[in-house]
Amino acid sequence: MTDDERLALARAVAAAAGLPAPTDVAEVGHGKSGDVVLRFGGHFAKVVDPALRVNAGELARESAMLLWLEGHAPAAHVVWTGDLPDGRRALVTDALPGAALHELAPADAERGAIAALTTLSKLHALPIAGCPFDEQLAIKLAEAARRVAAGEVKAEELEDRQTPVAAQWAALSARQPPSEDLVVTHGDACWPNFVLGPDGVAAMLDLGRGGLADRHQDLALFIRSGTHNFPDLPVREIVASHYVGGAVDEAKLDFYRTLDEFF
Repeated sequence: MTDDERLALARAVAAAAGLPAPTDVAEVGHGKSGDVVLRFGGHFAKVVDPALRVNAGELARESAMLLWLEGHAPAAHVVWTGDLPDGRRALVTDALPGAALHELAPADAERGAIAALTTLSKLHALPIAGCPFDEQLAIKLAEAARRVAAGEVKAEELEDRQTPVAAQWAALSARQPPSEDLVVTHGDACWPNFVLGPDGVAAMLDLGRGGLADRHQDLALFIRSGTHNFPDLPVREIVASHYVGGAVDEAKLDFYRTLDEFF
């Protein structure tokens, strides 16, 4: 995206959201499936093409999750969400002060992990009866099966690049957990999706896969992401010491970590 295209898109989003026209725009990220993330005027804007069914659905879910979580758990504040004149869908949130966990200095990584686990524990403690978003295992498995059947999952994107995707999917399906320990989950609790603020509180971003699911969905990705970003940090031990919500099941951690490879 050129500077002119980036500025034009940011101005279209700002106009739709009733915000002042920006003059300084930064492209924070460009998702592999076509989503664009911009920062301007103290706001973040995520824009997706509605033709990308998965992205558009996750953006709608993210908007709804953030609105539902308002006042209940630390998360980004929704400023506006809706359609742009060209048909693309957008979500505007206030920019959170601080740094994403994966960008912290190594000396601050443990402090960031503990703050994120405090936030995650608070999220998992919310009453599940009030959660309108369902990400239980049957739903996750059905979507993963659809992706495998449609050829959307590539062997080179999986940890095991040698075994055919269908065979890996069959093996995973055969060892699904017999029960679910349901909580309100983030859905993609990787370290880039937590921002450690100046007040020491970790706020959440990117909740497009959030909803009612087994708590190990979050814990598996949190441990994997933390270990990837800070190999010398004892992430599992930190989780064991600071996560409030119950003992960790190693078999479930492995299952949900592997399941995530199909998304």
